[in-house]
Amino acid sequence: MAAKHRRPLAALLLIAACASASAHADDDCVARVDAELARIKQAQDVQRTREAANELQLNKELCQGRLDLLDARFALSDDFEACRRKGVAFSDQVVRTLSGASDDLTGMKASWIRTCGLQMKD
Repeated sequence: MAAKHRRPLAALLLIAACASASAHADDDCVARVDAELARIKQAQDVQRTREAANELQLNKELCQGRLDLLDARFALSDDFEACRRKGVAFSDQVVRTLSGASDDLTGMKASWIRTCGLQMKD
């Protein structure tokens, strides 16, 4: 009789472990996106300070900084969307910030090309 009770218990424990692993993966996803969002914000502040110190005159180094920020934003947007496809829930603020990011980033990339394309040829 004891063996009959172990099977449902084992199945229940397995289901609980899977649910716990899924919740842990969701937490990792949220933490990763939040950390990258904070890192990009800090990098944007540094970039703005560097551009202001150069009297808003772009050069190759500053254009590369803008490109690096764009690349980081694209990667973050991809990671965010991958997490959402898995059903991960984010805070309302993160959702507002990143929901339409890929559309905005395409325009930002085109703007970067117009603004910095010549600087990068050197």
